[in-house]
Formats: sequence, structure tokens, C-alpha cells
Amino acid sequence: MEGQGAEPQEKAKLKILLAEDDPINQKLFSYMLKEVAGQLLLASTGVEAVRLYKENTDVDLILMDLKMPEMDGHEATHLIRQMDKKVRIFALSAFAPETQSNFINENGFNHYVSKPIRKAELLKAIEKQF
Repeated sequence: MEGQGAEPQEKAKLKILLAEDDPINQKLFSYMLKEVAGQLLLASTGVEAVRLYKENTDVDLILMDLKMPEMDGHEATHLIRQMDKKVRIFALSAFAPETQSNFINENGFNHYVSKPIRKAELLKAIEKQF
């Protein structure tokens, strides 16, 4: 209808790489990220996450599970950081570090998200980065 003002401009959707070995968590994240992800790439191992990043260097955000087969999230993040110091990487883990800020700074992450994941907290953290 005319005269009601312009619609708020929709934010651009993000290209997100999710490195998560649990298929149920992959589905849960896919659902939670619908409103912010224009494209969601899925990796089930750290090796696959690094490969997918090499093939998709335009990724906006990486959600990196710390415990995965073949290569854990720490090592995968280290390898990705060698290629790109600026890409935003969120650590995902059920095991909360004693001090999140030290953990983030020392391990190359931009943010830490503890499992179980709460949708509102995840989206708020993403919004702060973008």
C-alpha cells in the first residue's frame, strides 16, 4: 500500500561454511540459519572444511565444530587462517573453555558458541559480526 513507508532493507544473505560431523546438528543449524544464510556449505570433517574453504574463499562465516574426525576444528582453523586472516570463524563446542576471550584470541576464532546451540544467541552473535 502506498503511504506506509518503505520496507526496511533486507540484509544480504551470508555464505556460510558449517563444519559439523553430526548429521542431526547439521539439520538443526540449517534450520536455524535459514534467515541469514543465502548459501550453506556442509563439511563433516576438518579436512573437508579446509578443502571447501579453498574452493570457496568468498565464504563470509565459518562455523567450526572443535571435535571432528580426520582433523579437529583447531587444526582446520589454523590451516584456514594461513590462507585468510580476516574470514570470521566461530568455534562450536559442548565443552566451554574456562575463559572464552583467551580461548578465542589464542586459537584464531572470532567468537565461541557453546552447544547446545540456542538460535537467538547464534543469530545475535552473527549480527554483531556483520
